[in-house]
This record gives sequence, structure tokens and C-alpha cells, in this order.
Amino acid sequence: MRPNNRTGQARRIPVLRGYYARRGTFNATATTEELLQTIPLAGYRHHEAPRLWGTLKRGQALTLRRERLNPHDEKAVAIDWVGHQLGYLPRAQNRLAADLLDRDETLVARIITKRDHGDHHNRLELGLYRARPRGTARP
Repeated sequence: MRPNNRTGQARRIPVLRGYYARRGTFNATATTEELLQTIPLAGYRHHEAPRLWGTLKRGQALTLRRERLNPHDEKAVAIDWVGHQLGYLPRAQNRLAADLLDRDETLVARIITKRDHGDHHNRLELGLYRARPRGTARP
């Protein structure tokens, strides 16, 4: 739902219920989604991802939230899970998602890879998916 003010802030998107995918099946879990991009999670240690690490599972749906008023990045896209901010899409790779969200496209991110890695930039890899109309044939 869009706010009535003219701040340009993103509309609220309903929280998506996560689901779990067996190893190696993330591309075949939802026939109504088209994989657009794989992208790491940025800002892992600055948000709630470390606290929720044990709860996050492969295949879970994450919400993309556009932050048009972000003072550090005009194309900022936050990644949320059940009302908790996990981080952002990296600035160098967020243009596609930002542009699609600005056009009110339905997007979802899913956890593709979760690894215990010393480098926080390599902990979560996300798949960016666009909803495909039901009945559309897979390419």
C-alpha cells in the first residue's frame, strides 16, 4: 500500500512466508518465478542477519523493500525477512531490482547459498526472482 505523503518512500510489501527447499532444488521450487540475478547480501554484520543466522534456510523467500530516500544510495534495496532487516543488495548490483520495484514489478529474493564463512560478504547468496504469470511456459 502506498503512503499518502509525497516523500517517495517505498510502499509496504506484505511479508512472504518462507519455505524450505531441499539442496539443489532451488531453481525448480517455484514454476511461477523467473530467476533474474544471483547476488550476495550486503550489510550482513550491520543488521539482523547474524542474530537470525540459525533461523535462515535455503529457499526461504525474502522481501525486497525499495528505499528511495536512503542518503547513501539512491537505488537502495533493503532485504527483509518476517519484518527483520537482513541487509541490502550491494550498491554495484542493485540497479535492476530498484528499477523493477520502481515500476511496481513483483520481485522476491530467495536464499540460494548459506555458508559459514569468515568473510561476511560471502555468507548469503540470494536469487532475485520476478513473478511470472501463471500458465506461462518455462523457457
